[in-house]
Amino acid sequence: MLIDNLPEFCLERWQSLRENYAKTLLSESGVEPLTIAELEELYGKPIIDSSLALGYGWTKGSPELRSKIAELYDEVSKDNILITCGGAEANLLTTLALVEKGDTIVVEMPNYMQIPGLLKWRGAKVIEIWRKPERNFQLSTDELVKTIEEYKPKAFFAINPNNPTGQFLKEKELREIAEVANKNNTILVFDEIYRGLEHGSPTPPSVIDLVGIEMGIVTSSLSKVFGLPGLRIGWVVARKRLVEKLWSIKDYTTIAPSKISDHIATIALSENVREKLVERAKKIVKENKKVLRNLSSKHSDVMRIVWPEAASFFIAEINWAENSEEICEKLFEKYGILICPGTCFNLSKYVRVTLGQETRKYEKNITELFEALAKLKSIQSKSR
Repeated sequence: MLIDNLPEFCLERWQSLRENYAKTLLSESGVEPLTIAELEELYGKPIIDSSLALGYGWTKGSPELRSKIAELYDEVSKDNILITCGGAEANLLTTLALVEKGDTIVVEMPNYMQIPGLLKWRGAKVIEIWRKPERNFQLSTDELVKTIEEYKPKAFFAINPNNPTGQFLKEKELREIAEVANKNNTILVFDEIYRGLEHGSPTPPSVIDLVGIEMGIVTSSLSKVFGLPGLRIGWVVARKRLVEKLWSIKDYTTIAPSKISDHIATIALSENVREKLVERAKKIVKENKKVLRNLSSKHSDVMRIVWPEAASFFIAEINWAENSEEICEKLFEKYGILICPGTCFNLSKYVRVTLGQETRKYEKNITELFEALAKLKSIQSKSR
């Protein structure tokens, strides 16, 4: 424990201690980050004017940026938006503002473990709804509906599309969840950071467009689909009263977004550039899935891939090992390859691997991973 009841954030600790030393980096969950030059090429002109003053900007985020984000949703205004330092701060502020000790909260699992960790810290009574391997990690909406009807929780927290599985809730399922949530006064809190990166399927509506601004909260950022994690720009979409509360808490955390980041984010979310960024992400993932399918057909014995429907990563079962973290440690120590152990998602036999790298780089790196896993499997079988 770092402080009372706040568990160590396994995934972020795992990456922070290793990612700058890895020879082959396959742990990232977003698409290949853009350079300034690449973003300017999409925009068609320079993105930074030398006359831009490097002062404090709007602590809530500039009206221009909040208006661009509001355009991503139905019947949402800039007053429903708070700009944050990435999606992580958006999730932190939302949990601090919404959840109190003793609140009953339903949370989707597996999950990016920031939310479960924060819920434990806040002293919530947490009920987990698991995406199960036998259902190919699809969420059972029947089980979720029954749980909400029985416990009438204050909120249901989910990531859609899901991290780490890459599966997602379709529009029909979202409408079912929105209906039962409204009937039981349950707030839907959805991290939609991978929304828009569905693989060949239509992008479902945002949950906030289905359940309404009074009963929905959405967090997101530019880090994953848009390939701009270095800007550290995230946001929360919520009812105005809650946005004001989040803003007050933000006075204690980061105060204001970087003025340069706010400026560049506004350009990135202009309609012409935004569409190009999403198409770029889809193209990268589509090409990398082809590479992965080809390699996995030749090396199906080293890991069983759970093929994702969305996002820029996949999980795979290492069924010849007792614990995925041990395998991940050996990959890093022996071969300099960094992937994420499933133990950081409470999935002991699984690993999470990126699908988001530039394709030529990815083909080389993912080949190295398959070859290294084959060597480790051979070593392990000989030692038995």
